[in-house]
Amino acid sequence: MKKILGFFFLSLFSAFSVCAQELDCSVRVEAIKAQNIEPRIFKTLETAVYEFMNGRRWTTDKYLPHEKIKCSIIINITESPSEGDYKAALIIQSQRPVYRSGYQTPVFSHNDKEADFEYFEFQQLDYIVNGYTNNLTSLLAYYAYLIIGYDYATFSPNGGAPYFLQAKAVIDAIPQSARSRFKGWSAFDGSRNRFQMVDALLNPRFKAFHQILYAYHFSGLDKMYTDPATARQAITSSVKDLEALNNDNPNNILLRTFFVAKADEIKNIYAGSTPAEKGPMVDLLSRLDPLNSEKYRDLLKL
Repeated sequence: MKKILGFFFLSLFSAFSVCAQELDCSVRVEAIKAQNIEPRIFKTLETAVYEFMNGRRWTTDKYLPHEKIKCSIIINITESPSEGDYKAALIIQSQRPVYRSGYQTPVFSHNDKEADFEYFEFQQLDYIVNGYTNNLTSLLAYYAYLIIGYDYATFSPNGGAPYFLQAKAVIDAIPQSARSRFKGWSAFDGSRNRFQMVDALLNPRFKAFHQILYAYHFSGLDKMYTDPATARQAITSSVKDLEALNNDNPNNILLRTFFVAKADEIKNIYAGSTPAEKGPMVDLLSRLDPLNSEKYRDLLKL
């Protein structure tokens, strides 16, 4: 079993359930700005993506139904220059349960603004491991592996590495013709792209980031029920470790991705802390995550 969260009803599930897929992914297609597309195509695309994400096995591990990773994908189509050709952005989010609570903590949150693809109504979405079929299935496979990798990383030190390697394999399989047409797969396709993200996740310079993810979740959030003070200390230590990582690698993509997912949660964690604890944390968080500095400074008013 992938991870133990204190559930005591595992034997209630059948052998079929033990082989359940890894993802419980909701999918929504939006096209507010694209007025020249037949609306029914959105529904067939939505269904196709849903079945692609949820209907296949992404790992060799055995998942029980309650262990599936809750996640979501929003496909925001902005333009259709020609039939079957779409300019789009993806919003990808995932979460996982906190031990002995009903709370789901956000783990991964990312807005991919360069997610163009081809799709024709009722097209079968096929994917070949270590191969390339089309840009849409490569996008979905890449983020499936990232979601799974981030989830594993919160339960064991460096636990996400095998799945980040799979995400890199998706990139490596993109042919040059597709790289030229579809942005985000190459190192210099703008900032914070797919290549840069997985490259950082696999770079030894960011080894500490994996330990931070684990400590924040497993030693911090998962201990909140039994020992809130010690758990908050673990979270504080994790944020301080992020500062050390950022000092060595300023404005890195992993730090930004972390705070996109965690800013609101961190604010809520320290809302009930003492003024002596809040002050230094507000200063630290404001330096690390200046986009949310006003949000953190609101803590001083509580």
